[in-house]
Amino acid sequence: MGLFDSAVMNLAEQGLDATWYKQRVISHNIANSDTPDFKAKTVEFGLLLEEKCKCKYHQEIEHECHHTNTDKPLKLSVVTTYETDTNQILDGNNVDMEKEQLALADAQYQYSALMDYLNSRYSMIRTAISKG
Repeated sequence: MGLFDSAVMNLAEQGLDATWYKQRVISHNIANSDTPDFKAKTVEFGLLLEEKCKCKYHQEIEHECHHTNTDKPLKLSVVTTYETDTNQILDGNNVDMEKEQLALADAQYQYSALMDYLNSRYSMIRTAISKG
């Protein structure tokens, strides 16, 4: 195992990819808010991440999983679906601008939090190397 190959680091990097993709989809929805018959898409990945944290020592899914199943590498899956919870307007478009703007702010916050985590990990490694 390499210095940067921990399961948590890999999940954080996959989380960055997923939040970047989510921001792209939301931006695409916002850009097409006036396009007739456009159907908004949503991206989900948080719940799938919780499913991956099944502890082999326990039967249920735990939010604070301390023992991860190391038989298979953890992989974050991303699901993109068409939005069905919003109402269509007369031209068939169902983009809800308030919902999209809130989702974009949330995705940006998730991305920022993951970047802060990775930066702190790399900072600890730099500090350890410089002290050696």
